[in-house]
Amino acid sequence: MNSESLTRGSIPVPAAGPMVFARGVFKSYGGADVLRGVDLEVQKGEVVCIIGPSGSGKSTFLRCINHLESIGGGSISVDGELVGYRQQGRKLFELPLSQICERRKEIGMVFQHFELFPHMTVLENLMIAPKVVTRRDTAEVKAYALSLLDKVGLVARANSYPSELSGGQQQRVAIARALVMKPKLMLFDEPTSALDPELVGEVLTVMRDLAASGMTMIVVTHEMAFARDVADRVVVMDAGRIIEDERPEVLFTAPRTDRARALLERLVPHASRAPEPT
Repeated sequence: MNSESLTRGSIPVPAAGPMVFARGVFKSYGGADVLRGVDLEVQKGEVVCIIGPSGSGKSTFLRCINHLESIGGGSISVDGELVGYRQQGRKLFELPLSQICERRKEIGMVFQHFELFPHMTVLENLMIAPKVVTRRDTAEVKAYALSLLDKVGLVARANSYPSELSGGQQQRVAIARALVMKPKLMLFDEPTSALDPELVGEVLTVMRDLAASGMTMIVVTHEMAFARDVADRVVVMDAGRIIEDERPEVLFTAPRTDRARALLERLVPHASRAPEPT
């Protein structure tokens, strides 16, 4: 990576405070700007939902947080530490892959399409990362993995293969697999978008329980009821920028921008109308 592309603007990295601290984040593909100066802070224990139209940069920004995508400007730190880069003066230099993986291990991520290893059982899917990355004792890893499967209601399917599970069950396994590394931050990239409608509820229930436990979560979602009921804040992205960042009770009743209002009226009819006086 050309480090000169990461000198635009300041590079603040707080030593303590927010779990996620993003400033002036840019990202381009083939000359087209996908992220255009994104600023976001997420406090420890907060649940932040990101909504927006397709192509607004939501998933790209999420992937930049754990350095699945490199950035072209600005900075992102997690719990006071840059992910994917080291700072020297006013420039950022990309780390070797081994160091990127080391910093990434405390960030769990759940994708749209589960990403389970098809040739491994459910239990093996959960155990592989802590055994390889952290070299924890096998018996300890197995016991913890089984406890997580119990929490997501799937301990009885520990020896099943992904192909033997429903989509909702596979996504619950994916959540447990992310949790087995004991992350300090969980990222969800539209975790219910690939599921049949009748399976969405079982995944959202697990996510609600996780939020209630105090886990810091950033969730890219089209599930407006989840965003309204669970999120501490809802962020609206459009054309690579954050256009609103509000508490759900404010955003869903009185959005400030026309773009956010139009989006909410499309996703949740009447959601952005103020209550009728009684």
